[in-house]
Amino acid sequence: MTDEAVVLDEMDRQIVAALQIHGRATWQQIARAVGTSDTTVSRRAQRLFSDGVVRVVASTDPLRCGSGYPVMMQVRCHVGQSPRVAAELAKRPDVRFIALVTGSFDIVLELIVASQRELARVLFNGIEAIEGISSTVTENVIAHYKVAHVWSHGTLDEPAAESLAEARGPIVETEPAPLDERDRALVELLGTDARLSFAGLAGQLGMSESMAKRRVSTLVREGRVRFTTVVRPELLGYQVEAFCWLDVDLRHLDDAARTLAARPEVRYVAGTAGYTDLTCEAVLRDHADLHRFTTEVLANLPGLRRTEIGLELVTLKRAYAHVDSPFLDGDGSDKGIV
Repeated sequence: MTDEAVVLDEMDRQIVAALQIHGRATWQQIARAVGTSDTTVSRRAQRLFSDGVVRVVASTDPLRCGSGYPVMMQVRCHVGQSPRVAAELAKRPDVRFIALVTGSFDIVLELIVASQRELARVLFNGIEAIEGISSTVTENVIAHYKVAHVWSHGTLDEPAAESLAEARGPIVETEPAPLDERDRALVELLGTDARLSFAGLAGQLGMSESMAKRRVSTLVREGRVRFTTVVRPELLGYQVEAFCWLDVDLRHLDDAARTLAARPEVRYVAGTAGYTDLTCEAVLRDHADLHRFTTEVLANLPGLRRTEIGLELVTLKRAYAHVDSPFLDGDGSDKGIV
């Protein structure tokens, strides 16, 4: 489907919002939340899936799985090289998120690395060796305050959203534990389509349906696996995605981070060691909403000393899943950005 042909009506947007809250919700649960029939929800959702407009994917939490930790990187490129460089970086399996942005940097990405030694190898022998990169800035993520895949605030009414969240269930605190071979096989299948039925998972992996259900439920409950509904925000009425790099008086760092994490338009907040103290990502309706967020939210953060904002122009990857861009070919070449 071409970008021009993609139009989501209010019901479609509500279904997508429901899937953001609970990626494996039943059609009945979603229908109850949006106020229509099971068959209507199923038909509309299947159309969105088959057209490639929406995908629900699974990914692991590296900290809870003991498989690594996240690192944020900002990249500057030589003139005209950033789309190609971004596309090459997006091919890396250790890149969880990557976007082309405005501002001081051309590209923002998140890597998952197992150790500082691996980070050195990735930087010096991998990323910085890519032709077209002029400089990089690397920050270790030292605290996660919010990693949210639910950002279509206001699309569903509050009782419906709460009902879906309750059906999804809470995450319990457990010690980090690696995935075993069967769990890794489950996650690999769910990483392509997180709405595969338990019967389908069981059939492909040669296990019983009850075992597939029990293993997936445990992984989700322990927070080792999470589901992400991948959709371009503009299709839901959000035209601006912004990265904010914040210098904060360290005495107020925790308060500032928690203030941001409580905001519904903020989907990511992390404490970082390096270029800045806090990194924040916000999803906003338009530039007027960005102005409001800047002057009413950021400006009133305790201890704020400096703010830098970069707008996301093109997102190539989110939660390890490639995002189809209307502006880039598969090789990263320009399709007519003006």
